Amino acid sequence: MKTRTRLLSLLLLGCSLFTGAATAVRSQPEENVAADLAAGAWLVYRHNFLTEEGRVVDNRAGGISHSESQGYGMLMAEAADDRDGFDRIWLWTKANLFVREDGLAAWRWDPTQMPPITDRNNATDGDLLIAWALMRAGKRWGDADLQREARRISDAIIARTAIDTAHGLVMLPGAQGFGEKDQADGPVVNMAYWIFPAIVDLGRLSNRFPSAALMDSGVRLLREARFGPARLPADWVSLSDETPRPASGYPSQFGYDAIRIPLYLAWYSRDYPDVLEVFAAHWKQFGQASMSVVELSTATRLAPMPGPGYQAVAGLVECSLGRRPDVALLSDFSSQDYYPATLHVLSLMAIAERYPTCLTDFP
Repeated sequence: MKTRTRLLSLLLLGCSLFTGAATAVRSQPEENVAADLAAGAWLVYRHNFLTEEGRVVDNRAGGISHSESQGYGMLMAEAADDRDGFDRIWLWTKANLFVREDGLAAWRWDPTQMPPITDRNNATDGDLLIAWALMRAGKRWGDADLQREARRISDAIIARTAIDTAHGLVMLPGAQGFGEKDQADGPVVNMAYWIFPAIVDLGRLSNRFPSAALMDSGVRLLREARFGPARLPADWVSLSDETPRPASGYPSQFGYDAIRIPLYLAWYSRDYPDVLEVFAAHWKQFGQASMSVVELSTATRLAPMPGPGYQAVAGLVECSLGRRPDVALLSDFSSQDYYPATLHVLSLMAIAERYPTCLTDFP
């Protein structure tokens, strides 16, 4: 009853934010509490971070937008069956970020600059998110044009960022700047860019997208790239040696990038408890204050990651391990900045899609 009461309050808040919001919430089975929460949270997110023209705003980074934020917004809108929101985000993204000649999106758009594109390099995770959202939307709404756009972008990702290494086929974080000729300990990868469910789905969409090879390298690297006493992955990893190591020139830490690693892995499957339990065990040491940036060599906890959005990732991991998360924290979509709010909605989406009875199957 407590969960349903909080859920009703959230949905009423979201639906009061703009006219016609109720039509943006898709009907869900009664027992899928996470899907209801995700749909209501999207309404709040849409109000807080989506402009009328379709730009998803990162309020903690000077109001910029980036390919990653646009991809996240498209995913959330699709999951909520919000065609209007999805179309606005996609049309803005296509018109403003797809300015490169290779089919990938420029990653950074700053409204205070002229021209607003301040970095034309792509961000591979942003491209993956956009392609995945287009694929899902094309399937949901029977739109072949969206499917074709998804295939075009996914093929461009492989053509421009995939390279063979001693650790298998990997995706560089961007088409420029991360290869062995670009950095002293290159190639450098970011394990948070392995969006596992997207990789699998895009492999089904295009036979040019080598999902099996990327899944193999991603899971293998997650098992090998664990550093320091806490055995956590680094945000940035060098593959220049036989053994992965934290990349030089970057803080040696588990930080705001790496927090997405367990999110994406748990979203894909519960079949990797040896990897997921490492995160869960670390967080449980410190209770609700557990989420923080961690310096890897000593496992020193640095900057805290406050707010329910980060805790929602831990809740998703608990679901993947067959345990009940803190439902009160998951349903608390209180005032948050862009990034933790994004993690919160994505975690709810993942629970709804992979573990739909996690919030109701326990006494």
